[in-house]
Amino acid sequence: MSTISKLEVKAVAEVKAKRKPVLMPLEFKHSELTGTPWVALGLALRKAVTIISAAGGTGKTQFTLQAAIAFALGEDFAGFHPMRKNLKIAFVSGEEPLDEIRRRIAAIEVDRVGYKAVDIEKFKERLKGKLFIYQGKNVALVTKGSAKNDGAQRTPFHEELCEDIIDQGIDLVILDPLIRLHTGLDENSAEMQELHNAADDIATRANCGVVLVSHTNKMSKGTVDDQNAARGTSAMTDAARVVIIMANMTKAEAEDLLPESEQETFMRYCRLGDPKQSYTVNSVPKWFRKKSVKLPVLLEDGTDDYRFVHEPWKQRSNDVLTAEWLPRFLDRLKQGRSNGEAFTAAADGPKSSRADALLQDEYNLSKKHAKETLGQLVRAGFIRVVERYSSKGKKQVKVYEVLKAAPAEADDEVF
Repeated sequence: MSTISKLEVKAVAEVKAKRKPVLMPLEFKHSELTGTPWVALGLALRKAVTIISAAGGTGKTQFTLQAAIAFALGEDFAGFHPMRKNLKIAFVSGEEPLDEIRRRIAAIEVDRVGYKAVDIEKFKERLKGKLFIYQGKNVALVTKGSAKNDGAQRTPFHEELCEDIIDQGIDLVILDPLIRLHTGLDENSAEMQELHNAADDIATRANCGVVLVSHTNKMSKGTVDDQNAARGTSAMTDAARVVIIMANMTKAEAEDLLPESEQETFMRYCRLGDPKQSYTVNSVPKWFRKKSVKLPVLLEDGTDDYRFVHEPWKQRSNDVLTAEWLPRFLDRLKQGRSNGEAFTAAADGPKSSRADALLQDEYNLSKKHAKETLGQLVRAGFIRVVERYSSKGKKQVKVYEVLKAAPAEADDEVF
């Protein structure tokens, strides 16, 4: 090796000796660990972004307002648990005017404590200094530059909002809706990534949780178990730490979950799922019913004004799929009548031959409930209607055929 080569080798060695290693041994003690910085367990973390995505009409704005009030009081909501009382919550709406936000909050207050002025004032006192709102429509955090090739840029409002959140000591900020937070297209990955970066910057600098409220795409009707149900590019959901999806009940679900007399009201029910949880396990999807609340004001024509709140809902306890008598009924249906004939699907005629009469006489169901029960069992795949020849003649009769047995263990609750 030449003298020059030796000098080069020595110089390289000296450079390496001075360079700080990129990789290092991973060593830590459990005593050094800190807890996950949840603001509300399962919903929002400090220094992180959550996305709540729902179809129009689901009530996502009302849902987030109910969550904000509950968390400010230190109460659980929808299975999400605030880490402490006295959380400060900021609600930034670029869609609803201030008067409408007030009406929605009034509905929540009335639902909680009633209409007495003294009770309302006591409740407001508990919330004093804990809820904040932005009064304005221009809530864009990022916008396109003026030149054709300019990328997304952060707006002056982004910095003003961040500084105010820090000054007020806000723990959780809800930005609703996502489409008003930027001026580009939801499908533009670069712009959506910049929007996430802007929201993440607020979360990091203010040490708070940020919730972005968005719409689901048209193809996701009824879906709450897929984070890609959120509208637009996946850049937002991929970068978020938590993704929550809300969906209205579908007609098909209503047939299985609601009595026939109530199935036309299926849009009053919605379901929530959390398909993406980076730091905890996913929860069981939960059902909610939209409960109508009369406001303490009148419309221009003197009639009552209403809003709604979400209340937890579960399938009625006497649901056929969870009924303790279901296995016995299916066995009886499979055995058939005493003469060997199957029970018919008729709704009138001799009671001894009809399956609905069997439910009425031996399981104390009303005629209407018996009909609904048989329909639900057909849709659930336990039984089906087939045509068979009667042993007493050549006439075909519609009868019930059992396809499968009831589950060995039935869950008591359906969310």
